[in-house]
Amino acid sequence: MPGTMPHQVVAPRSFFEIEVGRRDGEILGHFHGRAIYEQVRDKYGARFAFLGLAPVLPDGRVDIQAIGRDQWLVDGALLYVRQGRPRPA
Repeated sequence: MPGTMPHQVVAPRSFFEIEVGRRDGEILGHFHGRAIYEQVRDKYGARFAFLGLAPVLPDGRVDIQAIGRDQWLVDGALLYVRQGRPRPA
């Protein structure tokens, strides 16, 4: 359509993923061959603690509607909760 700008489709879950800068603490276990660390820090230094596996829908996609406040995805399936300063509402 003339006059419209091209757009990029972004997966909604990408808004809930954090870019890990450092992994801290003990290794709690493994999931799909990757270590689950007790804590991670994002590239800005904010600290997140492991909460569990992300909730999934019957088709295998992450249920982003079920992700709570201050909860973030790491490696696509691990759920971490922010420690310290809460995210603004």
